Amino acid sequence: MKRAFMFLLLGPASIVTAWLTYVAAIQGLWWIAGPTAIILFIFVFFVAAIAALFDQFLARALPAFVRASLTAIVGAAIPVSVILAVSGCMLLEPLVMPFAIGGALCTGVCSLLSNDYGHRHRLALPNAAE
Repeated sequence: MKRAFMFLLLGPASIVTAWLTYVAAIQGLWWIAGPTAIILFIFVFFVAAIAALFDQFLARALPAFVRASLTAIVGAAIPVSVILAVSGCMLLEPLVMPFAIGGALCTGVCSLLSNDYGHRHRLALPNAAE
């Protein structure tokens, strides 16, 4: 439940908050802030949902920082591949870098925040003393 909250609510909300802060810094763009914030929230929601599935798959197999790094790579690859597939050309390559960085930061941080640091899983190894 913690992983779903982090990835599906906190991640998209943090990206939209950063977008609205950026728009607030540039005066005169308030007419475009609302519709783009809604579209951005929906886009980041789907990216975070896919990354959350990937993170859940790796949750018991890898340590937190390795898993967060791999989830960040997946979070960077998803929006870039979607944008390039929809546009159909590689001319947008410099323009997709903010989406890659945002996706990597969002999913990597959500992966670290959703980790259960207090409950350690121990391997079931036979006791060597017996």
